[in-house]
Amino acid sequence: MVSRRPYSLYLTACVLFLSTVGSVSAKPFKWQEVKISGRRYIPANSIADFYKFDDKSIEGNVVRFVHHKSKLTMTARVGSQTLMMNTIKFILSYPVTKHKGHVVFSRLDLCKLIDPVLRPKSLAKGPVFDTVVIDPGHGGHDSGAACALGKESNFALDTGNHLKRELQKRGYKVVMTRTTDRFITLGNRVKFANRYENAIFISLHYNSGQSAASGIETFALSPQGSSSTYTGRRSSDYLDFEGNDNDGENIALSTAIHAGAINSLPGTKDRGIKRARWNVLTGLKIPGTLYEGGFLSNTREARKISTEAYRKKIARALAEGIENYKEAHLKKRRR
Repeated sequence: MVSRRPYSLYLTACVLFLSTVGSVSAKPFKWQEVKISGRRYIPANSIADFYKFDDKSIEGNVVRFVHHKSKLTMTARVGSQTLMMNTIKFILSYPVTKHKGHVVFSRLDLCKLIDPVLRPKSLAKGPVFDTVVIDPGHGGHDSGAACALGKESNFALDTGNHLKRELQKRGYKVVMTRTTDRFITLGNRVKFANRYENAIFISLHYNSGQSAASGIETFALSPQGSSSTYTGRRSSDYLDFEGNDNDGENIALSTAIHAGAINSLPGTKDRGIKRARWNVLTGLKIPGTLYEGGFLSNTREARKISTEAYRKKIARALAEGIENYKEAHLKKRRR
C-alpha cells in the first residue's frame, strides 16, 4: 500500500485550519460583493477574512493568500483563469479581475470551487461512500486516441483493472462499466453508475493533441452558469444538469484525484483541474470526475503509458487520491 504523504494541497491540510470557519461565532459573516456587467464578484479582502488567511498581498497583478499553520498558499493573477493552491493548478470559470482598485473573484468560482476545496466539511450529506464505479473510456469500435504502441481503450481498461485491485485492497466495493474491449454508449455508462448509492465515479482516459502537448488534466462538471474549458459559451451553460446536484463533491473529488497523481508522478506536467460538460458526467446522481492520464500523441508520454508498470503507478496514485477524499469525508463527520 502506498504510504500516506502530506498533500501539497488537498483537504488534509485545509481541514486543519478551516474546520472552524463559519462556526466560531453565531454572527453570520458579512460578505462584500460587487456587480460587474451583471455578474457578482467577491473582493480578495473578503475571501482572506472569511477563510482566516494570515497574509494577503498584491504585487502588480498577482494576489497571494497565505495561511502559515497549514502551509497553504493560494495565488492568482488579474486577467487569468489560473488559480494555484500550493502546487496544484485549477482553471477558474471566470478570470480574476480588478474593480475600483480591488482584486475580485467571481462569486460562482468562490461558491463552486474555492469553498468546496478549502472547506470540505460544508459538503457533508448522506453516508460516506463505500463503492467506486470505474469507467474505462471508449471500447470496441471506439478505440479513442491511439499511437504506434497501442490504443487508449486498451490502456484505459488496463488502468481500470489495476485501480480496481488497488481499491479492493483498501476495502472498497468496486464495479466497472466495462471489463472487456466492448463499446458502451455514454448514456448506458451513466445508467450503470446511477444504480449504485454511496458511490463515486471515475472515468479513465488518455489524451491526444499536438505532438508537444503533455501532462495530466482532470475534469469536474461545469457548474450552471459557467463555460466549459474547451467550448467557450453556449446555451447549455445555463442548464442545470442532474450532475450539478453534486457540484461541491465533484470538484473536491477531482482535486483529490488530481493532487494524488501530481504528487505521485514526479515530472508530470500539471495541466490543471478543469470544467467540462462531458455527457458521461452530466447525468450522474453520484459525485464524479474524468481523468486524462497523459498524451498518446506525445512520443515520450506514449512510451510511458504503454508500459504496464507506469499504468500500475497511475492506478496507485488514483487510489491514494480516493483514499484521501474519503478521509476528508470521515473528518468532517467526526467534528
